[in-house]
Amino acid sequence: MSTLFICGAGNVEGVRLARRVNEAERRWDRIVILDDDPEKHGRRLAGEEIIGPFDELRNGDPETDEVSNMVARSTAGRWAAREKIASFGLPFATLIHPSVDRESVTFLSSDVTAYQNAVLGAECKIDEGGVVFMGACLGHGASMGRCSVLAPGAIINARVEVGLGVYVGSNASVLPDLAVGDWTTIGACSMVLQSVASGSMVMGVPGKALQMRKGDPMPHQLRAEQRS
Repeated sequence: MSTLFICGAGNVEGVRLARRVNEAERRWDRIVILDDDPEKHGRRLAGEEIIGPFDELRNGDPETDEVSNMVARSTAGRWAAREKIASFGLPFATLIHPSVDRESVTFLSSDVTAYQNAVLGAECKIDEGGVVFMGACLGHGASMGRCSVLAPGAIINARVEVGLGVYVGSNASVLPDLAVGDWTTIGACSMVLQSVASGSMVMGVPGKALQMRKGDPMPHQLRAEQRS
């Protein structure tokens, strides 16, 4: 029996996406949800049971089962969850809503998620852990780094380079041909008119870049990569 393990019980839209994908592709015999909060165990989310913590992944079969990381409260938290999930050795699932046009799109990993009404432009690229939420747009020739998230309605215009761990808030927009540095947060409804350095927070119209505090979280495995 093949299983999709959804890790994170805070995203009901993610459960619905998984069900739509399974209806179209018949990839799994069952879908179950895992969460490390014991108070959620035994409940149901969008009709699917929350059966236990992430440690239940040790019972999965890498030959038949897949896993999806639905933790999205922050990109740093999402990456930390991904590292824990990956330690169990199950392959990550690609969850692309059946209505999303994938022609000429490059997925650099199997761990990519795109919701209904997401727009993926021709020749765009999405790296592992990338998420494009409902109504968000990744323009043609644009790229998303690892574990970056486009919130609902976010617009990344043509040829924009989005670094790793970037969070683009709802209805925010980045103009064409710009670069958004690693671990940047762009606030909801902001408009980015110029390239943004790594570790910034952008707010407003036009967007004003503020340097984040030195103590803000960054996955330690990636700090060395950024220095090299």
